[in-house]
This record gives sequence, C-alpha cells and structure tokens, in this order.
Amino acid sequence: MRRVFAWTLGVLLAFNNATAVAQVHDNVPNRSFYKDVFFDCGIGLTSLDTLPAFKMLGLSMERVAFTDKNDAPQQNAIIAGDSLDWNGHLLYPDGAPRFKVIFLNGGTSTIHGTSLGEAGRRRIREFVNAGGSYVGTCAGAILAAKGTDNSPNTPNFLGIWPGLFRRTGKARVNHGMTIDKSSKLLSYYDFGGDYRIDNVRHNLGNFPYDLPNGAEVLARFDFKGSNAHEQPAVAAYKASAAVGRIVVCGSHPEEVTSGERLDLTAGMIRYALDGVGMTTVKGFLNNGEPRVMDRYTYERNPEFTRIGDLQTHHFAVDIPDGAKNVTFKLNGPEGSHFTLAICKDTYAYDDCADFVSTIEGATHQFTLPKAASGLWYVAVKCLDTVTLAPSSHQAHQYQRADGIDPINGVPYTIEVTWQ
Repeated sequence: MRRVFAWTLGVLLAFNNATAVAQVHDNVPNRSFYKDVFFDCGIGLTSLDTLPAFKMLGLSMERVAFTDKNDAPQQNAIIAGDSLDWNGHLLYPDGAPRFKVIFLNGGTSTIHGTSLGEAGRRRIREFVNAGGSYVGTCAGAILAAKGTDNSPNTPNFLGIWPGLFRRTGKARVNHGMTIDKSSKLLSYYDFGGDYRIDNVRHNLGNFPYDLPNGAEVLARFDFKGSNAHEQPAVAAYKASAAVGRIVVCGSHPEEVTSGERLDLTAGMIRYALDGVGMTTVKGFLNNGEPRVMDRYTYERNPEFTRIGDLQTHHFAVDIPDGAKNVTFKLNGPEGSHFTLAICKDTYAYDDCADFVSTIEGATHQFTLPKAASGLWYVAVKCLDTVTLAPSSHQAHQYQRADGIDPINGVPYTIEVTWQ
C-alpha cells in the first residue's frame, strides 16, 4: 500500500510541476542588459567614435575600434574572451546577451570577418542565438549572410542571415529608397509622409537577393542603372521569438546627423532593440530547497551559473493553496550588492514587481504571511558592475571592484520556504 501511495504521489508531483512549467510566460522581452549597444568598428571597418542615432536615442554604448591586422588578438580578446573575461564582452557568464544590440559598421567585410577568427564569429552567433539583436550597414550587412551569389558558403562570414547577398559594384554614389507601406519602420517615423528617402550614400554595397522565409523588406532601392533597383535596401529577419532580430542595410545612412536618413538609422536600431529575445526562467524553486548559483562559464551549466554585472536571473515557484509564511531568502558574498523582487503571474523587473528588497548588500529576506496560490516569479539582480579603464580604443579593459568579479560571475543562493 505504501509503495502504491508513494508512486501515486510522485506522479502527482511530476504532473503538477509539468503544469506549472507550461504556464511560465514565454512572451516577455528580456530587459536584463549591461548596456544598449556594442559598436563594432574593428579591423577592416570604419572607425567612428559614435553614431548620431545613438545620441538621438540616448543609448548607452561600448565600442571596439582597431585598424591594424596585428591588433586582432586584442580585438578578439574583447569579442571572444580571454583569461580575464571568459565569455568576452558580448555575453554574460551564463551565455545570455550582455548588450541589446551589436552594430557592425561599414568597411571591408572579408577583412573584418577574417580578423575575428572562428572564435569571434562564433561569439557573435551565440550572441544572436541567445537573444541579442544585430544591425549591420554595408559591410556589416553582408557579413551577416552565409555567403554571396559568387561564394555561397563564405567561411569568414557570420551566417546568421540564412540567405545570400549580392554586391552592387557601385561606388561613391547616392540613391533613393522607397518605404514599403507595410514597413515596420513606419511604426517609428513617417519619413515626411511620402514613403521616400533621398540621397543615401552607397559605396560598393550589397543587398539580400534570396530572402529567407520570415524575412521582412523594410525599404527598397530606388537605384536606376543598378542591379539593386527595387531590391531590398533595408531588411530584417528573426528566426524565432527566442533569438535576436537581424536588421541589415546595404548602404550608408548611419553618419547623417539630421533628417530622414538619421530617422532611417534610428528606426533600424529601434526595430532591433524591440526584437531582442524573451525572458526565461533558470528553473523552479521548491519549498525548502536552496538553489546554489555558483557554476562557472566553462562548466557549461547555465541554469546554475553565476550572475553577471547588472544582470537579472529569473526563477518561478508554484505556491500551493493554504501556504503560510512564504519566505524568500537571497544570500550573496560579502562585498557584493543585489536586489530581490517577486511578482505574481509575470516576470519581476524593477518597475514591475509586487515586492522588492533593495537594501544595500547581498542578503535579502522577506516573508508573506499569506500568499495567493499559483505561479510567482522571483528576480535576482546583481548591482555590481565594472568601470572602463582609460584607453585609446575606449572600452577594452575593465576595472573590477576589489574582491568581486562580476564579469565572470558572482555566486549566490536563492531559497523559498513556506508552511
């Protein structure tokens, strides 16, 4: 009899847990990032301090800028990682995107793709697959493809756009663009109401000529005398809700400081920002079972990996009927700083939580004498971060706080108990 009861109870618990898992939201965009934009002006790409659209939109940014091929090891230590930063600047310790968007500037695609090496190219792919978005202009656009019509499998391209691009062969010219009336860009700007943009600079640019399923044409070339005429000038692709959105433009609107060309660049960036992947939970918390988040990147166990700088980890807990004195406990190492938040029925973020503990330090606890039954979300946020060391290349060496290394992760323990 006891064996039958134990088996029945096990099946019931497994059923209830599976039901709770099925109820977890999968449609809330991720909002856990260190900064908005990683600006890649690396080897082979035009070196710019910033873009007018970044300033216009008030975006936080970090930048990589090298010009000499001999600087490839330094460039790739930033992008792909090294002994001090195992995941590189693009990813958190658990592999989540650390920035919302990576922006690749114009220049020479083959030089930059080659300079990244396989490790750098793989890191950018991982960034997009984990939910970070991608914007590329000219060289940055074609670099996203798997190849060109003349080289269908270009080994030094990223391959995040599952299609081929074609080069125009047109250098140092200006052209117009027409905005499709269904274009998502019109959600952000009206472009004068005539669905047209004039005088966009073009220099040996490109266009996607075999659009993958699900790709969107946001603008078309008005480029008579070119093989690009009426082809996609700006296009976007998002393989699934979980991954980032890729937005590409075969020309150069990005350096213009005012007017519709500035709006075009800003619209591309905004569409990418709105296309990041979804928030996910690390797992379910069970009554009285501490969950220790102390694994390192190289252990390849992201559900239990340490938290990164300004990152938020999310968990879910299924509170049963009649639960009393529901207590949430968070403990981190001395010298670190966290916040703890909970919310009923949706993910807890700073501006969307039922209860938040923001006291200074790494130890947080609060108790709900009675808690509504059902699914609750728990959010742990690491407030520790890094500062940028002075550098002629702007942002490539981080200064860490004494005793805390948020780049490679800060450990903590989270627990929920109830009677």
